[in-house]
Amino acid sequence: MSYGKLNIWIRNPDCSLVRTCWMTDLVIKTCGGDYLVDMDSTVMEKLRMRYADYEKVEINPNYWDEKRIRLYPGGGDHLNHIEVDVPPGCYVVWTRVCYQGNEETNKVMVILDCGGEACVNLLLDRAETCVRGALYPAAILAIEKQIPENELGIAVKALMQVAEIPKKVFVAELEQKFEELQETKEGEAREYLKATDKLLEIVKSLRTKEE
Repeated sequence: MSYGKLNIWIRNPDCSLVRTCWMTDLVIKTCGGDYLVDMDSTVMEKLRMRYADYEKVEINPNYWDEKRIRLYPGGGDHLNHIEVDVPPGCYVVWTRVCYQGNEETNKVMVILDCGGEACVNLLLDRAETCVRGALYPAAILAIEKQIPENELGIAVKALMQVAEIPKKVFVAELEQKFEELQETKEGEAREYLKATDKLLEIVKSLRTKEE
């Protein structure tokens, strides 16, 4: 089999390279969900040869329920680039970055042909950005799971503070979502209508420092 080269770069939201990562836990899975290291044992052998000067090139079997390739240069060195020989195929790639205010980069899908090369740029968003993006769907899921309203209110308020979202801004966003859901005729979207209305009620009842 002719392998391809996968070049992975770890970048900040402004596209500059991360300069302070001293260890990373890389995940490479097929689009079918299989781990590359389970499919092909030579992947780790080649990585150990390529990064022979690293203190650790090993499998981290269960961090956040994912099998990861741990790369640790040691000696105070940092890394922002990884080159991996992989069989041709379709993969999903992301990595953990230690420690840069946030842990996980975004996920990227890449297709690699026989003998080909592909570059993947993984962006490490600010933790605040990740919280902001997850706040609404997580709160809706909590309502669907019937988490008590007082507990949900405490959690939402804390996450709003972490993500630096003013109450009036979040209320305005929820009101816009509610209007969109009212107007749509899509059955799946309308299922969110009741939960969004409940979340809007909870957020409006929160007492915040800005009030």
